Amino acid sequence: MASVIRGDDNFDSTPPSFGRVLRTAGNLTTTSTTAVDVTGASITITTGANPVAYGTTQTSGNNTLSEYHYFNVLVDGVKQHGSSGTLHSQSVASYPYNTSFSGLTAPLTAGSHTLKLTFHTNVGTLTLRGTSTHSHLFYAYEVK
Repeated sequence: MASVIRGDDNFDSTPPSFGRVLRTAGNLTTTSTTAVDVTGASITITTGANPVAYGTTQTSGNNTLSEYHYFNVLVDGVKQHGSSGTLHSQSVASYPYNTSFSGLTAPLTAGSHTLKLTFHTNVGTLTLRGTSTHSHLFYAYEVK
């Protein structure tokens, strides 16, 4: 069997921490041109001194033609995808687009950490789908 060397908690036999939020109760909308929290898309996990992988599977659309959808993940309040976040463009008004993305933090300090998903648009109304037909999943897990 191969030996695995991991960060500061080598040979730690505790399972990695993880969390997930699945939304199916209804779409969320925003007209904000600055980042706002996605309601319910917050995860708090306790980790060792390890990185955390995170992501979202989602579709969204804007009611205005050729507008932008921005998404970001905050880890303990720090933006992970720059000042604006990931940028998704659409070419057809109100058409749902795949705006899923993922990321990986640098190693975090051992302890409790909160990850939040944010979103905003440059104009119009951005709709983030979260129904039984088009669910929204936000997840995070410790990488050991």
